Amino acid sequence: MSLIINDLTKTFHKASAPALDHVNLTLEPGIHGLFGRNGAGKSTLLATIANRILPTSGDVELDGEDVRDNEHAQARIHLVNETLPFLFGMRVSSFLKREGRYCGGIDGEAAARMLAAFGIKENASYGGLSLGQRQIVRLVAGLCLPVDVLLLDEPVNGLDAANRERFYRLLIASFAERPRVIVVSTHIIDEVAQVVERAVILDHGRVVDAFDAGDVASRATVLVGDETRVNAFVDAEGLQPVAVERMGRLATVTVRGHVDERDAPDGIAVSGLGLQDYFIRVTGDGGTTGKMTGAGGAEDFAGNAATAGATATGGDRDA
Repeated sequence: MSLIINDLTKTFHKASAPALDHVNLTLEPGIHGLFGRNGAGKSTLLATIANRILPTSGDVELDGEDVRDNEHAQARIHLVNETLPFLFGMRVSSFLKREGRYCGGIDGEAAARMLAAFGIKENASYGGLSLGQRQIVRLVAGLCLPVDVLLLDEPVNGLDAANRERFYRLLIASFAERPRVIVVSTHIIDEVAQVVERAVILDHGRVVDAFDAGDVASRATVLVGDETRVNAFVDAEGLQPVAVERMGRLATVTVRGHVDERDAPDGIAVSGLGLQDYFIRVTGDGGTTGKMTGAGGAEDFAGNAATAGATATGGDRDA
C-alpha cells in the first residue's frame, strides 16, 4: 500500500506564490513526521491529500487510484485537523458512530478502551467536554477508523503533558496492531522524535529533506572551534555548510553529512544533531546567524533529499 503525491501544485491567488509548488512524495506504511516552520504549507498539503482542498495541478494516488472525486479512495483517508465540528449537542458515542459512517465503520471496543484511558465516558456530551477532551475524542475516532491513511494535523494541540504522552503510546500501539500510513504534522518535534519512523521537512515552498528519523545523526554534523581553523577544515574536506553562527572568533558550523570526530583536527569539537536541532538548522536562522546559502547551503537540500521510502522535490508555503 502506498500514497503517492505527483507534482502537486496549489495556488490560492494568481498574484501570490504557490502554496504547494510541484510536491512529490511517496509514503509507505509507517508513522511519518511532517515538519515545517509557520507558513511552510503542512496544513495545505494534508488537506489536499484528504481532498478538502483541490489542487491547481498534480494529483494524489492511493494504490494507483486518484483520490479526487473518488469516494472509494476518500473513504480510506481520514484527516484530523483544527477544524472542530459544531456537534456540541451530540453524545460522544454518537460522534464516534458519525465518524464511522464516512469510513466504513469504527472499532467501538477499542474506542471505549482508549476513551477510558483518558477518563472520558462515551455517554458524555461532546459539547460539555473541554477543548482538549474534544480533541482527544477526535483523535480516538481517527485511531479506531478502518482507514489506510490517517493524517494528524497538530494532533496534541490543547492536550496537557500527561495526555500527550498517553496519546503517543496509543498511536504506537494502534500502528503496531494495524500498520498503515500515518502522518503527524507538529511543531513539538522533540516529543515525537521517538515516535516517527520517517521525517519530511518543508521549508519555503520546498521539501528540503526526507529521511529515516533514526538516521538523523548522519544528516548533519556541528563543528565548533576557532573560525579560521573550522573554515580551513571545512574547505579541506569539501564539506557543505548548512548554517553558521559566529561569536567573536568562535564559529559553530553545521555541515551536511556525518563527520567522525577522529578526523577533525585538535581544537574543533564535533557533535551530532537531534531531530529538532537538525530541523532548526535546515529551515532557518533559528537564533543562528550567517546561514549559508547558494552552493552547498540549505537550499541544496531540496535537490538531495533522501529517496528511500519518500522522494521529495518542490514544496508548499501556506501553513
